Parts: sequence; C-alpha cells; structure tokens
Amino acid sequence: MNTSNGRVSRIGDLLVSNGLLAALLVFISSVAAVQPKLLGWASIEGVIRQSTDMAVIVFPLALLVIARSVDLSVGSVAALSGIVVAAASGVVGFPMGVMIGLFVGLLIGVLNGWLVSYLGLHPVVVTLGGLILWKGVALQATNASTIGAGSIPDAVLDFGIGLRQILHLPVHFYILVAVYLACWLAAHKHVWGERLYAVGGDERAAFLAGIDVKRVRFVAHVATGLGASLAGVLMLARSGAAHGSDGNGLEFQALAIVLLGGVSFQGGLGRIRGVLVALLFMSSLRTGLVLLKTPMYFQQMIFGILIVAALYMNAVLIRRTRMGTRTT
Repeated sequence: MNTSNGRVSRIGDLLVSNGLLAALLVFISSVAAVQPKLLGWASIEGVIRQSTDMAVIVFPLALLVIARSVDLSVGSVAALSGIVVAAASGVVGFPMGVMIGLFVGLLIGVLNGWLVSYLGLHPVVVTLGGLILWKGVALQATNASTIGAGSIPDAVLDFGIGLRQILHLPVHFYILVAVYLACWLAAHKHVWGERLYAVGGDERAAFLAGIDVKRVRFVAHVATGLGASLAGVLMLARSGAAHGSDGNGLEFQALAIVLLGGVSFQGGLGRIRGVLVALLFMSSLRTGLVLLKTPMYFQQMIFGILIVAALYMNAVLIRRTRMGTRTT
C-alpha cells in the first residue's frame, strides 16, 4: 500500500507541478503580449512581495494539511498579530513589538494544537471558531478603526514596500527562499517529515509504528500559528497601519494555494515544490489581472473558480489513491 501511495503521490505531484508551471508560463506570455509591464522589474518585485506575504502562511499550512488537519483562523491571527505589533511598538519599540506579535501567533498555534491533538476536537470546528473569535478580538481592540504605526522605523516601512534590497533583490525574496527551504527540509529531508506523512496517510498505522501522532499534529499547528503571525508583521510593514479586517479571506486563499499545489485535503499526499508553483501562479495571476485593470468582482469570480478547481483536483488525487490502495 505504501508503494502504491508513493507512486500516486509522485504522479500527482508531477501533474500538478508541470501543469501549473505550464499554465503559469502561458498566462505570463499572454498577458505580457497585451501588457508588457508584467515582465517589468516592478511587477516581478510585486509578485515576490505578494508571494512572501502568503508563503509564511502557505508552507506551514501545507505541512498541517499533509498531517490531515487544517487551520482556518490564519487570517484572523495575522490581523490580530499586526495590531499587537503596531500597539506594542509605541511602548516597547518595534523589535520587541514584533517579538510580542509573534508570541501571540505562537500561543494561538499552541491552543489550536492542544484542542485538536490532545482534546480530539475537529480542526475545522476549532479553527473556524478561532477565525470568528480572533477577528472579534482584533476589531474590539481597535474599536473597528485603523491603528497607525507611527513608531515603526522608516527602514522597516521601506522593507515592507520592497525598497530594502540585498544584492539587487528585495529582502522578501530571501524570506521566501528561507521559509520554503525550511519547510521543504522539514517535510522531505527530516524524520519529522516521514512521521508527518505517516500520520496523514494512516493515523492508526502510524500509532502502531510508535509515532506520537498527537505531537506531530501539535507541532504542525504551532508552526502554522507562528507563520500566520509573521504574515501579520509583513502586512504591517507593507501598509504602515493595522486594522482588524486586514486578514479577511486570507485563510481561503492560502488553502486554495495548498490544494492547487497538490496537497491532499485528506492528508498524506503532496509536495512542498508543488505548493511553491501554485503560490507563484496565484501571485502572478493577481498581478496580471491588476495590470489588465480587471474589475475586482471579476477577480473574485476567478479566484472562486480556482478554489473549486483545487477541490476537484484533490478529489481526483484521493480517488487515485483509493484505487491504488485497492489494487495492492
């Protein structure tokens, strides 16, 4: 059974990566023919910044979904963390404010992990409740108004809008690469990654093999909460302000990217490489639609279609997995 699942996973990963990569190249070529600005450095930097803001959520979330769990509260956690950083920076300074904001995300990840892994509550119920709860806390803390971050240094704001560069590349690029490599190594080159796939593929078999199933999922939830809080810091640095509605819809965008990247919603299947391709595809699509001056409602329709397509692709992968299992 493991051999068959591995073969299905490789085939699915190949189709997703190559199919999305081909779609990405076709889309870029088509839009560039109409709007050459898409290939301009300013647009490329924009794609990198958008990808980085999402990457810090998407890659940890992919690990969590591989472990057959999910976190729908990441958007609210990002908004709340940004508010905490903005408020705390005026009192204890920006570096300490960032640490406090990240600690908030870490605590929420610990809470989610404890409720799901050790109390056995359903992750959709827990994190959907968290989505509403932390959004309410964020709006209440700000009285539903915007918090200006006047205490944030100009250098940080320059970083947020991509002015800070190293070797002619925006700092966001290095953050994107670092987060990708960290999650790729954890998933594919570390023993924890093997346990992650085992837990997502067959929880009972993993338990009988001596794997601490609860701890594996707990760690994945903590990492996802920390990634969401980091996204809040990046959004704050980019806008220079924080509002309780900043993360609206972020959780569904992130989940759509994970599913488009070939990660099975039922766990145990998927590769971080495919998620990277899906992330770049979605960011390029968004940038291209903006350059083409596509109405916002039409953009939302397109992203809604992509979410449905992602769910369909997942259903196909799951069907193939079950067929492969029956033939062994």
